[in-house]
Amino acid sequence: MKKLITLCFFAFALLFSTQSFDAQNKKANAVANEKAKEMGQTLKLYKDQVEEVYQAYKVYETSYQALSKNEDANQIEIKKMNIALDNKLKEILNDEQFEKYISVYRAN
Repeated sequence: MKKLITLCFFAFALLFSTQSFDAQNKKANAVANEKAKEMGQTLKLYKDQVEEVYQAYKVYETSYQALSKNEDANQIEIKKMNIALDNKLKEILNDEQFEKYISVYRAN
């Protein structure tokens, strides 16, 4: 009987943790999609570039959401993530697009 109760408890705990993870993934996907579409219009990207930008932002947003709960303590990690995102976007975009990206999105 104890094993059955333990198994049920474990199953419920796993179910709730999976739902939380899915919610975080959906939020990261939504933000990445929004940013990719916005950049696609602003920088006049090709379809394949928009998809690659989406993938780059998806990775960035997933990591950022994990760290953003305590932004003050994670400033160094966030700066590293921003540099990694910029480097990835530099690979995706041509020189003109990347310069416009820097001036529009990294001007602050």
